[in-house]
Amino acid sequence: MLIGICEDNPVIREELMQEIQKQQTGVILQLHAFSSGEAMLQSKLAFDLVFLDIELEGELTGLEVAQILQNQLPDIILIFISGYTKYITSALHLHTFQFLLKPLDAQLFQEEFRRCVAQYRSAHDIFQIPQNREVLEVEMKDIVYIESNKRKLIVHHKNGKIFEMYGKISEQETYLAEHFFVRIHKSFLVNCRYIKKFQDEVVQLGYAGSKELLTLPVSRRCKKHAQEQYHRYFFEV
Repeated sequence: MLIGICEDNPVIREELMQEIQKQQTGVILQLHAFSSGEAMLQSKLAFDLVFLDIELEGELTGLEVAQILQNQLPDIILIFISGYTKYITSALHLHTFQFLLKPLDAQLFQEEFRRCVAQYRSAHDIFQIPQNREVLEVEMKDIVYIESNKRKLIVHHKNGKIFEMYGKISEQETYLAEHFFVRIHKSFLVNCRYIKKFQDEVVQLGYAGSKELLTLPVSRRCKKHAQEQYHRYFFEV
């Protein structure tokens, strides 16, 4: 798990590193610390989790750095750390995982860090697709949606590839719900992380590299539960 820290106060930066190194997660952690947003962005590292101060050295604020990182890394987990409550609203507009106040509360930090790791694990869980005599493994987070067509399931990957397997969508629905997939129609299971718009009769999906949003139908039967699951995704992630 690649973790970035962007904090211009060297004392707090060191405190963050020590707190992270204390955590027993069962996941290999790689830490990189920076004093400015420019330095973090110039590293071009594909972070899984970033801790951001808001008032930083240099021209970029933590909020601006967060927006750039989200555009580059749609699945990144963002935690802001600041001594100023006036930034909370702006931070939450960026679908921030959490906003922690300085000075850090060690117990709260531990709880939130464990939640981050749980989300990371969930996003990196594997979905197995039988292919002839082999089994193809893809990460859950990379599946945009699954389509049912007669006796086959068609798995649509974010890179544009399509994989087919035999099975029923109902057999996958309960299992994939734990990974924030939601049934919007008898023929479609969609990954909530790719939903850009949820309207009365359709959802629109988008992801890095897609030129335009993909529109899929929402059935009356699935609509209420699908909306509830989608809202749960926003509150829990």
